[in-house]
Amino acid sequence: MSQWSAIDWLKRLTILLLVFLNGYLFYKLLPFLNQVFDFIAAVLFPFVSAALIAYLLHPLIEKAHSKGLPRTLAILIVYLVFFVLTGYGLVKGMPAMIDELKDFGDQIPKYVAFYHERINDVYHSTPEAVHDHFNGVLNLLERRMNRLVKGVIGSITWVFQSFFSLLMIPLLAFYFLKDFEGIKKGLWILTPRKWRVPGRTLLFAIDDQLGKYIRGQLYVCAILAVIAFVGLSFLKVKYALLLSIFVGLTDIIPYFGPIIGAIPAVFMATTVSVKTTIFVLVLILLLQFLEGHIIGPLIVGKSVDIHPAYIMFSIIIGGEIAGVAGMLFAVPIFVTIRVIIRYIRNRHQEIDKESGSHL
Repeated sequence: MSQWSAIDWLKRLTILLLVFLNGYLFYKLLPFLNQVFDFIAAVLFPFVSAALIAYLLHPLIEKAHSKGLPRTLAILIVYLVFFVLTGYGLVKGMPAMIDELKDFGDQIPKYVAFYHERINDVYHSTPEAVHDHFNGVLNLLERRMNRLVKGVIGSITWVFQSFFSLLMIPLLAFYFLKDFEGIKKGLWILTPRKWRVPGRTLLFAIDDQLGKYIRGQLYVCAILAVIAFVGLSFLKVKYALLLSIFVGLTDIIPYFGPIIGAIPAVFMATTVSVKTTIFVLVLILLLQFLEGHIIGPLIVGKSVDIHPAYIMFSIIIGGEIAGVAGMLFAVPIFVTIRVIIRYIRNRHQEIDKESGSHL
């Protein structure tokens, strides 16, 4: 008995040692693995981007085709309109966005100093420890904002330096749209026979729950970003393009998104005047009214019916895991997981019914 116990302990120690060795090896390979991941990301970037564009445009093509328009002509019209507008926006908007980012990065110390003065004015009668705490918060915010701006500029520069990848995206998107049915048949053939029908049913269920929501939400975000840009430009708030893009992106996040998107615009308005700050607050409230009562219900509707408690729970978890990016993808991931769990549960119920009928 003791001999077997010693062997068991030796096995456990060996497994533990192997785990530590693998962890140490992984740690040492991290610099090399980062290069591998960067290479894989660079290779997959045009394919993933083109597939996403094709997925977003496919319903428009199907609707145009169902109205009697030849499929090839429908693809050409939708494809050209999308890429002409996108190309025009990139050519006109990207240089302005990069200029605003660089200028904002240069002006961060100035804005931090401005808020230092305001805080000192407000807290002049408070203990010194309070001053030190808020100064520490501002210094931390300054470092993070500098790092964020540099990261965004680096990402945009990397995309534009990858000219070949950018050139491939419209070509791949056109191929995916033109041969959409052929790609579906190819995937059907490659999928193992026993997984074909269940896999297709599951993908249709995910697309039905998630596809309409994602497309509609993107349209809503784009409309709100345009309205915010016009309003902020009219109010002469600096970095109107950056702020409006941020407002549009964060609106994807239910409940918390409007608050997150409003904070930078309000903070920037306070550096101008109290009057500008009030007008910006009115603009934000107007945007939220339009999104909640007109634009959102008209475009998105109730394509995803989720209890607010689940939405907030998934957003909090996403924020803890990956910050704002995690909050952006929290609801789509939650919806996908919910569809998969429901499908598995229904399959088990069907199997139990079939086995019960045989008995």
